[in-house]
Amino acid sequence: MAHEVKSNELNQSPNTPQLYVEEVLNLIKQHAITKNNVDMEVLTLKVKELSKNARNIQETYPAIKQALKLLKTNHTSLRTANGKLAAYYSTLKCGEKINNSLPSLSNIGYIRVNGFSSQDPWEKKIFAFALQQKILEQDSDNLIGWIVDLRWNSGGNMWPMIAGIGPLLGNGTYGYFINENESSWGYQNGSSVINGTPVVSVTSPYKLLNSKPNIAVLSSQNVASSGEATLISFKERENVRVFGTNSCGQSTSNRSFKLSDGSRLNLTTSTMADKSKNLYGGVVNVDEPVPQHKVIDAAVHWLNSQQQLTSR
Repeated sequence: MAHEVKSNELNQSPNTPQLYVEEVLNLIKQHAITKNNVDMEVLTLKVKELSKNARNIQETYPAIKQALKLLKTNHTSLRTANGKLAAYYSTLKCGEKINNSLPSLSNIGYIRVNGFSSQDPWEKKIFAFALQQKILEQDSDNLIGWIVDLRWNSGGNMWPMIAGIGPLLGNGTYGYFINENESSWGYQNGSSVINGTPVVSVTSPYKLLNSKPNIAVLSSQNVASSGEATLISFKERENVRVFGTNSCGQSTSNRSFKLSDGSRLNLTTSTMADKSKNLYGGVVNVDEPVPQHKVIDAAVHWLNSQQQLTSR
């Protein structure tokens, strides 16, 4: 899930399972990104029919899964109060096997940004700090560029990711969440920011020796959701090229609604866009399709060619 905003939280429990379903349906009708593209009347009738005999909330989950299927976001989910997945539906078939060994590189920085799902404030700071430390440890005047490897990033919480790779991005706006309104995301002086407001911050952030390095970004079909937001953050830049295979196709943003029983509806409410406001919503395309077993070599070749161009 890329973008989380809490709704007004209810204290009372639903009187019946059917009222619980009504609660979910009302949120879908109000906030779902596809609310104007699907037949909400048909969706409502089918879901209510499936749930009419439910004796408890657990027995409503098949009906809610049907709602998510008809909603066609490929990203919305329902989780119980203890975090267990209760309902989810997606037609996307993502995933790709990749050699997990670290590459041996000379004069090229390498940063792997994996998925991160924790909402714990301290863990978010540690994740971002660790990424910046890896950048600091490798940075030197001899580097010809950087490789940012996102190929295992299946998503979670984007804000520690953006804060962590901020030194490579530099200060600025690098993407948008767009629905009826728009919100921007970016990096500013050690913090990932939404509409300019810090979300996750690194104390004493690192600043690159070369403020505009050449960057090769690696993508795969594993890259999803927040991983795609991180990938989009590098799009529309002259000194960046993306290699590998196109992403999973969940470049949309979820809003988290806490329901009356403590469960959460993580509802897709907006579409991701890059810094130029080019909309995604599906896969994020690479600039140069490359088989995964050759992707490091392709990235290194490009970085070397860019260095040769600037040395002339």
